[in-house]
Amino acid sequence: MSEQPSPIRILHVDDEPGFADLVATYLQREDDRFEVELAANASDGLDRLADAEFDCIVSDHDMPGQNGIEFLEAVRDDHPDLPFILFTGKGSEEVASEAISAGVTDYLQKGGGTHQYTVLANRIRNVVEKWHTEREAERIRTRLEAITANSNDAILTIDAESTIQFVNRAAEELFGYERDSIVGEPLTTLVPPRHREAHLDAMERYLETGERTIDWKAVEFPGRHRDGHEIPLSVSFNEFEEDDERRFVGVLRDISDRVRMEEDLRERERRFRQMAENLQEIVWMTDPEKEELIYVNRAYEEIWGRSAEGLYESPRSFLDAVHPDDRDRIKDALDTQATGTYEEEYRVRRPDGEVRWVNDRAVPIENDAGEVYRIVGITSDITDRKEREQEYDRLLDLLDHTEQIADVGGWEIDPETEDVFWSDHLFEMLGWDDDEEPPLGEALDVYVEDDRARVENAVRDAIEAGDSVDVEARFQRRDGGVRRFRIRGEPTLDGGEVVALRGAVQDITEQKHREQELRDEQQFVQSIYNALPDPLYAFDTEGDPIRWNVRLEEITGYTGDDIRGMSVTDFVPADEAETVAEKFQRVLEDEASVTFESAIRTKDGERLPYEFTGGPLKDANGELVGVTGIGRDIQARKERERELQERNERLNEFASIVSHDLQTPLNVVEGRVELAREECDSEHLDQIDTALDRMTRILEDVLWLAREGRDIGSTEPVALRSAVESAWNLVSESADGAELRYADDEGGLRTIRADSDRLSQLLENLLGNAVEHGGDDVTITVGGLDDGFYVEDDGPGIPTEKHERLFEMGYSTNEGGTGFGMSIVKQVADAHGWDVRVTDGSEGGARFEVTGVEFS
Repeated sequence: MSEQPSPIRILHVDDEPGFADLVATYLQREDDRFEVELAANASDGLDRLADAEFDCIVSDHDMPGQNGIEFLEAVRDDHPDLPFILFTGKGSEEVASEAISAGVTDYLQKGGGTHQYTVLANRIRNVVEKWHTEREAERIRTRLEAITANSNDAILTIDAESTIQFVNRAAEELFGYERDSIVGEPLTTLVPPRHREAHLDAMERYLETGERTIDWKAVEFPGRHRDGHEIPLSVSFNEFEEDDERRFVGVLRDISDRVRMEEDLRERERRFRQMAENLQEIVWMTDPEKEELIYVNRAYEEIWGRSAEGLYESPRSFLDAVHPDDRDRIKDALDTQATGTYEEEYRVRRPDGEVRWVNDRAVPIENDAGEVYRIVGITSDITDRKEREQEYDRLLDLLDHTEQIADVGGWEIDPETEDVFWSDHLFEMLGWDDDEEPPLGEALDVYVEDDRARVENAVRDAIEAGDSVDVEARFQRRDGGVRRFRIRGEPTLDGGEVVALRGAVQDITEQKHREQELRDEQQFVQSIYNALPDPLYAFDTEGDPIRWNVRLEEITGYTGDDIRGMSVTDFVPADEAETVAEKFQRVLEDEASVTFESAIRTKDGERLPYEFTGGPLKDANGELVGVTGIGRDIQARKERERELQERNERLNEFASIVSHDLQTPLNVVEGRVELAREECDSEHLDQIDTALDRMTRILEDVLWLAREGRDIGSTEPVALRSAVESAWNLVSESADGAELRYADDEGGLRTIRADSDRLSQLLENLLGNAVEHGGDDVTITVGGLDDGFYVEDDGPGIPTEKHERLFEMGYSTNEGGTGFGMSIVKQVADAHGWDVRVTDGSEGGARFEVTGVEFS
């Protein structure tokens, strides 16, 4: 945005108001900077001039009272330079002469038309701009005179011929010449002879071509004193015009003190370098103003692994080796070197990949003027220290984590001062909000009153007698919670005197809770063990009892003390001891369970048949520590087995009788029926055939149940689909219109483990049952299940209320059925460990599902 032009304030004095307003209007049209204020006469104008500042006065000549000339003279008394334009209709030479004599700035005669206002506006602009320029020039001259008169630097001017035109007081003092004696002399008077010709050549070339041979700002150049000695100077030149002639001004500063200091500095730097070359630390020096590296010793190459020459060429190239994680921080910190606060630790990556830690610190060096002109630094290799610190920090961190995990806090007591030190975690354990540890007396007060004396006595005994501390106490936190602590400590002795007592406080609240819970759990488990009707036992790897229930004592008659002194073979008869020992050893070697039958020998010598189980007993780490198991009284089972054996023998005898005594009469009847058919044709014969067929099937089922239905032989992999096909081939002979389908041809009927003969019997009965109840046109579907298979038909189905009785022996839903088919299915399934159930089929028929099948 451009700066707004300053307004030009005009005082217009005229006794004709109408004309004055008209002039003001036209002037403001000509230039919007004009601000016109009106006065009706000279007296009024002087009053306005006394109250405000104006840039120009425009006045009429003929006015009541003072005329325009008299008004001008009054204005010139206080404002000798203020622009004054006499704008009058009286245009005589006499008036003009008087106005010029009185110091009028411009004279303009009123005329006709509006062009006169344009002329007036131009006159006003010109005289005001000239007045402002002259005032500014005067202010500049005044300031320059003050500067040159009071400057500590020598100031002089020369013309194009290098003749001195002006010198200030400082120049007189610097060169030893008085002003009158040096002004008018050539500049070479102040230049040492060896430089005079070069100065004159350079001046001549510049005047001809404008080409400078040197920089004109702060050039260091020797001057020549009147007595002949040289003065080191810092010289700055510039060119200007005066009265249309080329002039040159120079500012010369005596730098003798600085030169001497620089010489002293160079000498000190020489001695500094001699000393630094023998140090292991990196010693460096920079010029902060020039941003140059002045010196670095050979240790830089040893630590950085880079050449010192590269650092001289690029002083900040050392940052390239600074670890990336540290580099930005160091860059930001470099600006503090000149303040005396720079000290940084960072990592350096050498070209060979090795990382080293350094400590870098800097000190600013000031000159007599208090200016920082050098920065000296020392960079030390602290890799070993850092590794020790990191190891120390790692140990502290490990200790802190250990305290946190173990819930242990450390403490120390100074016996002489009784000052107490607590680790951070102990503060947390105690819930102590204060920043500092309390003295010993208050520290002991953290324990509940009933336990406090016990802790205090243990600590006092340790301090006075050098005893160890190991005591439990309760602590009440400030939040009201009560914790149980174990306080342990060991004294540190020096010459037999306790100089420190150090120890740890462990929060054993949870441990105590767990111990109580464990006791409760043990009591609970033991109660369960004791409630068992069978003896429970556990032996160690040597065969010695380590755990048993009350039932073992009750059955054997041995007391607990008796059992503790016995071994595993002492509980069985002598003829069983070897077997028991062998089973016990097998559990230990194979780490597998065993079950076997033997006997218990009671304390009074009675022999009781028992089934024993034994399995590996392991601790929480999975280590084998013994054998555990349970004994089961099998006397009743043995009795049942004996009774069952006798029953089976009678059943086999019955089957033989049935097979011999019933089959022969049936064969005779069948033969007679055939003979009767040859002699006559009677409907009674068909009914006799049907009854004989039913009796034959009943006899076959009864014999199968008696001889084979109770057990199965060895199992083997059997392809279920092949077994179904074989069974269907037998069943379908009597049902030409029946159809067999498979629900899943892509592997739903998998290979199972079964007794193939018994499986065939089961399938024949299921498929035959479907044909018998579904009719000749029945469709039978066989499919796989996740753990078995199913047989489903689309026949009339089986009423739900008859499902439960379907597998009962002798029960049939068909008037002509034997009632044994589904019973055989059930017994074959049970013998394999399978389950069989009946439900409704998807097409309304019956669906039999066999589950619990083992796939091969």
